[in-house]
Amino acid sequence: AWVGWLREALGLIAQRPGAFIGYTAAAALAQAAAHAVAWQPVRVLLILVVAVLALGVFLRLALVVDYNRPARADDVLPGNLEVATAVAVSAVLFTAYGALGPAIFTPLGDSLEAALAGLGLYEPRLESGAPAPRPVAYFLVGPVLVAGGIWGVSAAAAGLVLLLLGQWFLLPMVALHAAPPGMAMAVSPRAYTANPAAMTGLLGLLALGLGAVLLSAGWLGPLLAPVLGALLYTSYRDVFLGRDHNHPSGPPVPTPSELAAESRGESNPPD
Repeated sequence: AWVGWLREALGLIAQRPGAFIGYTAAAALAQAAAHAVAWQPVRVLLILVVAVLALGVFLRLALVVDYNRPARADDVLPGNLEVATAVAVSAVLFTAYGALGPAIFTPLGDSLEAALAGLGLYEPRLESGAPAPRPVAYFLVGPVLVAGGIWGVSAAAAGLVLLLLGQWFLLPMVALHAAPPGMAMAVSPRAYTANPAAMTGLLGLLALGLGAVLLSAGWLGPLLAPVLGALLYTSYRDVFLGRDHNHPSGPPVPTPSELAAESRGESNPPD
């Protein structure tokens, strides 16, 4: 089923590419603002928070595109409950980063520095003899690694942690149905036992995405968050709502709550 989830997620992005590009640009600006924070621990935490919030934004965007609705900010941007959930997930990621970051990112940074120096694009020392700033501080390198590599790696890491902890469906339940996070955390793992092959396929897909971002030196990073967000939606829709295909593009499609409200004769259906 994970192949179908990915196909339908890409189909939603193809239906409204302008909206996905616009929100991707906004998320990239938010990541750039987070990276501008001087204090390193706060900077890393904010980068992770933005990555998780971006997944929620693209999850909501996939919903409105599926139902052929306008991508208005009040329908796409996260609410207070989603922000709180994103901060909690980011705190878990931050803990993992503190434990694993030095073993992963420090060697990558050293390898990048050595490669750029070998190509003559970077001098480790200034003319005065003082140590030069690290390569990520340079304009032509920093945006690629920050908006690309760091964003892509953090988004993939968020998805991997949610998946490995049995919480892949936590964000969709909270974002789409305002489910209490505790209840959502208890229900999400049940989907794994019913869909073992599909969830294993998702794990391999996320690993491939993470590898692609690293091998592309970060250039594929900005593409990963919208795909993961749409994938969260299509997988949740199939497993929990029983629909494995997108609505055809065209006029707005009534939501289940709107149909229920019409049957009760209500003019303003509840969310």
